[in-house]
Amino acid sequence: MSLNWRDIATFYRYETRAALRERSIVINTLLIPLFMYPFLLWSMFTGITYVVGQVEGLVSRVVILDHTAGHEDFKSLVAKDDKQKLQPPVSKTQALEQIQAGELDALIELSSVAAGPKSPPGNFSARIYFDRSKDRSDQARQRLEESLGHYRSQWLENEAARLQVTGKQWQGFLIERRNVASGREMGRFLLSTMLPLFLVIMIAVGCFYPAVDSTAGERERSTWETSMSTAASRQSILTAKYLHVATLGSVAGLINLVAMLLSAKAVLAPLIQQIGEKFEFRIPFAAVPVMAVGTVLLALFVAAVMMLLASFARSFREGQSMITPFYMAIMLPVVFVRTDSEFTVLQALIPIVNVTKLFAQAINGELRLVTTGLTLLSELVCILVVLRLAGMVIRFEDFMTGSYHGSFGKFVRERILNQKRTKPVGEVR
Repeated sequence: MSLNWRDIATFYRYETRAALRERSIVINTLLIPLFMYPFLLWSMFTGITYVVGQVEGLVSRVVILDHTAGHEDFKSLVAKDDKQKLQPPVSKTQALEQIQAGELDALIELSSVAAGPKSPPGNFSARIYFDRSKDRSDQARQRLEESLGHYRSQWLENEAARLQVTGKQWQGFLIERRNVASGREMGRFLLSTMLPLFLVIMIAVGCFYPAVDSTAGERERSTWETSMSTAASRQSILTAKYLHVATLGSVAGLINLVAMLLSAKAVLAPLIQQIGEKFEFRIPFAAVPVMAVGTVLLALFVAAVMMLLASFARSFREGQSMITPFYMAIMLPVVFVRTDSEFTVLQALIPIVNVTKLFAQAINGELRLVTTGLTLLSELVCILVVLRLAGMVIRFEDFMTGSYHGSFGKFVRERILNQKRTKPVGEVR
């Protein structure tokens, strides 16, 4: 039985039209990639900014325990701060109990330091007690450290003037920070950390429901046998289904890519305002074809594996449970792989990881011929291996008719690896 491309085109159009009538497929393939992640990111960053603003607007309740009796100016400095409210002094034990109970935000304890060759008279040490599990208490700690830093600088200047030491003599060095990255480079860095993750997830989501619907879903609706009884060959029908699932996965990934690029500036606006840097969210023109090809190849691989796993299910829910482990396995390398690290030859040979790194390198404009070629070749090999395995599976008549009961793993052990010494049922040569 050979492939008939006219039959493939006919079944491909039929599968696509049928899929577009399914609400779950339309939502997961078109609407979620277009709206969900841009809106989700915008909501997340806006919420974080709102919470941070709420915490910063709170007045910190602090207590100062001064065992030196010589730093009243520090108390005055804290008392003048509108963001800090100086509470009446209490014992250290009572203050710690109030911090744990949430009645007090922070306690700072000033202790004397013995004078010596490296310690001027009046020198002191400070210890801050706070509850890190509470944002308000941690904010109070930051404000106390800032006030203490200002007071320390003023105290050092006064001591230096008393000892007739100039600023250049006692101040060893200054630290100046300057970001040499351009706004475009900063924008590419942010995009390279987010887009590969969302792109791979959307490809998997875009393939998930069509793969289950075109296999297990048809078995549940009893339309699988109807399709197989047509004049078209099995290979032509399954090829059309496979291309249909891969197309929807590719469309989901590319739609999400375009949506994220167009909405990146608005989505990340709250974060950008806090950082105070200029960002330009543009990717190199050369990255577009590479990311498009990588998206299509990844969709072909994911669609092949998902259809192969779901084809052993007899209901839509059973198909979902069979695909879910593979779906979760796709997420693991994407989440844990660092996109800002070097793209090695070994990583270019690992499925999913290589495409994730390739997307990041393309966005940053750091494509290399060796790793790019190995990534594309590796994906092609993985696709061919899965398709070859699928070709071995569809030779068995009981699988095609749905009379086989078992998972993909059981089928491989019994039929392909011949671990169960029984004669294959209805093998089609």
